[in-house]
Amino acid sequence: MCKYKEDVDKMCWSYSRLTSFEHCKYEFYLNYIVNDNEEYLSEGNFYAEVGSYVHQILAMIFNGELTPDEASQYYVDNYDSNVFYKTRESTMDKTFKTCADYFATVDFGWLNDYEILGVEKEVKFQLEGYDFIGYIDLLLRDKRDGKIVIVDNKSSEYPFKLNGEVKAKSKHSFETYKKQMYLYAYSVMQYYGEFPKEITWNHFKDGGKFATIPFKKDEYEAAVKWFVDTIHIIEKESEYEPNLDYFYCKNLCNFRNSCEYIKMKSSEKE
Repeated sequence: MCKYKEDVDKMCWSYSRLTSFEHCKYEFYLNYIVNDNEEYLSEGNFYAEVGSYVHQILAMIFNGELTPDEASQYYVDNYDSNVFYKTRESTMDKTFKTCADYFATVDFGWLNDYEILGVEKEVKFQLEGYDFIGYIDLLLRDKRDGKIVIVDNKSSEYPFKLNGEVKAKSKHSFETYKKQMYLYAYSVMQYYGEFPKEITWNHFKDGGKFATIPFKKDEYEAAVKWFVDTIHIIEKESEYEPNLDYFYCKNLCNFRNSCEYIKMKSSEKE
């Protein structure tokens, strides 16, 4: 039986909460059950901060607040006031240049074929009796056939080989990202009475390549099952053991500077 059943029962679920539990149960415990304890300070990271900044600029473009021609200079001028966290200098330099090049060269002419239905669209719904909240980066209706497309802006590498197969190193993350979009597809059905025809990822660190898959009912049903099954696992959790993955713990974990397990692991190496 879950030690914190009351906290779990009242949660509004999201994709990030579920994947946080899968990444590290202890991080989930600190973030969503302990929550804002002075001993455990939650913080962001360089990768997430850059991703959020690029998302912000793309949202401004899609909302008509910034022209595509203005985006490159805006990115450079406002970078330091939006990205504070540090990592290896070579990584920071490469990331800055990659995103700057994206905004300097990207062509948004493809948008002419679409009606924008929503930008950073908040979606709230109940799925199998559980409250869910999410944000769709870009929701479009194709003017050519009237069908809906979900677009997600991603900092990860474009996942497909030339023959259309998913790269071996991208398989796990790609399957995970699909679950998020299929959960959002549920909200599209609730709002518009139809599922999207396609799911697209805009890989802005990879030159703005679009990775697109058709909506598949069996994959949608598998995502819903994952959602429910994962919550059921959390409802039964009692130990919240850490997953001590070196890169994740040192670079991505929200509690990398306060988690006692990380400190213990670091002291063992000294």
